[in-house]
Amino acid sequence: MTILSKPKSIAFELQTFILNIRPDLRKLGFDLADRRIHFLAWLVTSGTKEYRAVMEDPGFLQLLSPKQSNKQNQLTPLQTLIFLMRPDVQSAFPLPSQINGFLQWFYTYGVEECGYWPFLSDAEKRLVLEQSEPWGSRLKKVILDLVPPQAIKTPLAQRPFGVNLIGYAFGQLGIGEDARMAARSLLAVDVPMTMLNFPPGSDIPQNDRSMAAHVSEHGDFAFNLFCMTAEENGRFYAERGRSQFLDRYNIGYWPWELSQWPAEWEMLLDLVDEVWVSTKHTYDALAPICTKPLFIMPMAVALGSVTSYASRTKARMHFGLPTAAKLFCFAFDLKSSVERKNPQACVDAFLAAFPRVAFSADAIGLVIKVHKPTQRNRAWEKLKRLAAEDDRIHIIENTLSRPDLLALYKACDCFVSLHRAEGFGRGLAEALQLGLHVIATGYSGNVDFCKPSYADLVRHRLIKVRKNQYPHAAGQVWAEPDVEHAAELMRNFVLHPPRSKRKEGWQEFSTEVIGERYRYRLEQIHDQIMQSG
Repeated sequence: MTILSKPKSIAFELQTFILNIRPDLRKLGFDLADRRIHFLAWLVTSGTKEYRAVMEDPGFLQLLSPKQSNKQNQLTPLQTLIFLMRPDVQSAFPLPSQINGFLQWFYTYGVEECGYWPFLSDAEKRLVLEQSEPWGSRLKKVILDLVPPQAIKTPLAQRPFGVNLIGYAFGQLGIGEDARMAARSLLAVDVPMTMLNFPPGSDIPQNDRSMAAHVSEHGDFAFNLFCMTAEENGRFYAERGRSQFLDRYNIGYWPWELSQWPAEWEMLLDLVDEVWVSTKHTYDALAPICTKPLFIMPMAVALGSVTSYASRTKARMHFGLPTAAKLFCFAFDLKSSVERKNPQACVDAFLAAFPRVAFSADAIGLVIKVHKPTQRNRAWEKLKRLAAEDDRIHIIENTLSRPDLLALYKACDCFVSLHRAEGFGRGLAEALQLGLHVIATGYSGNVDFCKPSYADLVRHRLIKVRKNQYPHAAGQVWAEPDVEHAAELMRNFVLHPPRSKRKEGWQEFSTEVIGERYRYRLEQIHDQIMQSG
């Protein structure tokens, strides 16, 4: 496959993207035609401070370019926007009588306060630089802060072979683990690699330092691998600007859980040269609209360190679990959507499979592990109230280190996931790696590795995703697992257990196997880059 020719500049609908990810701006009506000028004014005065790419966006710069001189009370587009956003300036310099006073403010206090130096024309910049003291010195200091040092331009063909892996390097969430696993896979096959950390948000625990030695501030290799959602890929561009994208081959390693790719994300294909997805489910969602090379690249699932206890009994005692019971477990992140993860179905199936009159807390149990919630969630609170009435249901509401989380899984007997949709299903893959029995919805990304020969797949039907159940839900469907069938499988596992315990360690998930896939594709691209010069 040939490489798409790299554009000289990145064509990306930045203004539309910012409105898509900012409901607060849409509430102000900035997405409406008659409020467009107010949105542009916000971009100049506030947006530039949040989104570096605004100052580099060709379309936006063209909108602000002077189309006329300042005679006869005619302002440039930029001056009009600034005047519109500053009631205090309007009061101080009513137009047209005070236009000279406004222009003096615009080229002195305005530049200092609002930082719109990059949007000025060359003639206007000369005017600012010629201001008498003390403005000359004050403005030069402001300008130095506003203009970043000019980066040394290195053509793609001259960049060293290797990967700048961009993602949540320290984030304790599934997509953070995806990035760390991708990094380990590259290291396992000796592909040069560095990680660029892009924090997911202050409400996400960021205490996984396992790859800290490989995190750096700069990514100078030939390849960028964005191991994050397509939307976060766009946020990285908007906040950090285009410099990391230029003169690299950009690969979006994008997850997605539902059966159709969000229409709002189609524009994000303009940021990358190629897309990798971890499962056929995501591939099928993206393929109908993808204009770039698209490849299935499964994720690695290497266990690494698992907290060791003297015995299984000691491990269960540590987590406050019954020592002799047959334990089912499920773990998820409330930020991943309680509706998609569907823990209530696990509880319903458990209760249907094991009536309290026949199965005591010493014989059977269900463990549900989540991060401690940062905000109220009614569905989760309802489930906790139900659990409080049944001592066989154990809620662990805490953020565990990865070795401790894997130790918790290993202390249990069967991992149950009655999800409505999964992009990949890392928890299920980790459970298989640990040798647990698996019962899971027979739908979406996990079916790539949850085969009927070694996992019990729960029957399901497809239903519409209701409004507000999940992002980009309009027109989407997902699975509704058959709770009765799940209960039957859970009961059968207890009453007729498998004759032999599943073996730990699956070669298909190893970092070496996955890393070889990565290296093969990267070398293929690199050869084409070198041939094309």
